[in-house]
Amino acid sequence: MHHDPIHPADVLRRKVDTELDAIESDPAFQRSPVMRRLLHFLVTETLAGRGDTLKSYAIAVEALGRESDFDPQTDSYPRVQVARLRKLLDAHYAQTAPVGGVQIRVPSGGYAVEFIGETPAPIVAKISEPKTEMRRYAVLAAIAAAALLAAFLLWRGNENAWHVRNFPTIYLAPATALDPAQPQRNAAVDLTASLGEGLDRFTAIDVVRKLSSGTDYRIDTTLRTVPGGTRINITLTSLDTGRVVWSRSGLREPIEGRLFDVDEVAATVSARLAQPSGVIHNDGDQRDIDINTPYGCWLALRSYWRMMPPEDEPAVRGCVAAWAAENPKSAMAHGARSWFMAQDALKLSGQERIDQLSAAHAEALKSVALQPNDPGAQYSVMRTALYLGLDRQARAAADRVVYYNGNNPEFMAGVGMFKVMMGDADGEAVLRKALSLHANPPQWVQSGLFFAAVARDDPDTALSAAEEFQSPAGPPLQHAMMAMALARGGRMGEAREAWNQVVAADPRYAEKPARIFDPLPLAPSVRERSIAWLRLVATSGA
Repeated sequence: MHHDPIHPADVLRRKVDTELDAIESDPAFQRSPVMRRLLHFLVTETLAGRGDTLKSYAIAVEALGRESDFDPQTDSYPRVQVARLRKLLDAHYAQTAPVGGVQIRVPSGGYAVEFIGETPAPIVAKISEPKTEMRRYAVLAAIAAAALLAAFLLWRGNENAWHVRNFPTIYLAPATALDPAQPQRNAAVDLTASLGEGLDRFTAIDVVRKLSSGTDYRIDTTLRTVPGGTRINITLTSLDTGRVVWSRSGLREPIEGRLFDVDEVAATVSARLAQPSGVIHNDGDQRDIDINTPYGCWLALRSYWRMMPPEDEPAVRGCVAAWAAENPKSAMAHGARSWFMAQDALKLSGQERIDQLSAAHAEALKSVALQPNDPGAQYSVMRTALYLGLDRQARAAADRVVYYNGNNPEFMAGVGMFKVMMGDADGEAVLRKALSLHANPPQWVQSGLFFAAVARDDPDTALSAAEEFQSPAGPPLQHAMMAMALARGGRMGEAREAWNQVVAADPRYAEKPARIFDPLPLAPSVRERSIAWLRLVATSGA
């Protein structure tokens, strides 16, 4: 008798991997990285024998990127997303036969995955347990849950302000179809799910599916069929004051057999509302949030990050340091601390700079370890890795930032800027997408557009970016950019005036002009072209 030397679990794994590849090539899954990530997580946990013990908390934190203080008792987000995954899988198999020899399903009533067509021994053993044994497990689970709840309440009784997650909570009301037609009702369900998914990617807000007394905002959406398409009305209301904070009404045309592009609407609206410079946090500025709380400190950091006024720095540094010290499990706090540590490193040189950047990188890695799916944590790793010359790690982290939240214009702007400096071909496209989503882009974004223009030898675009970036009291680099663009455009008199401002700020640049680029992680090709432009005006050497 022939005995197959391959372990049955390995055979199943290969079949499942093949089927996962087929599912993920489905356009519906291509448009939803959250669904792909959730499916991978549920499959992996089930194959490891943990499918029947999966809980909403683990799914929320490990698969869906929520913070470690996520409360499954008040937030049904994991259940909503798993229900959406079931719907997408059903739609996939309604049109496509399995190619891997198994169907991947998530039956109602739990989170364990079924592999239809296979009966691997570990899974069968779990499924065939006697009902009395299952009841025994249910009792044990209830006891464990009660113990966890008691521990949680005890912890809450001893918490300080830094342990209280006081970020805005938003109730996303189900979208209402004002016409009874089934396609519009389906579109309303899909838009609600996509809006929830888009908003949940912004870690400085919490989306809840159940209205409670502590909820800060409410989002209401209506759909109505009108000549030419669908009229969509969206309103954000402050539940504390009853004030309409923001509202939009727009006509959307049919596209590819659908009433409208649900994902595009959801991405645009969620970015407009939840980005750091967006509607919700601008309203938060008016609420006088204590800086010695997580949200108050985050608001202060976000405001400082845009313009970096020196007078605000001590208070922001202080709250970030306190946040990281008082709540060492906060990924956001460690990411913010890494940012300041890297800023300090850029003022140093030689081994001191390397040591400080290494410390900032370690802090960023700590943020990722606490919250791997947080784009902010990945952004911190990208930034420090790039300055340390760890290009492969920097690029991987940049790709994760885009993957986890490609609609966060602040992070995307930074990724685009650094990609330009790394010489990546897609850097300018990423940067311009960020600008298209940004409510009020910070000036430093223009530096990315400047170096993209330098890389392709485009002085007109470079000058436009330099003028947008320019400020009278700006650092020498701003004046150097103006000098470079003016010189490359043939306006040498104005170029020399701008360069004189650089030398006035630091006479050492007169001897070695190329030192102006030392703080920037420029790829060799970008740096060489930049030096060539600089030599046109700084003729004393580079």
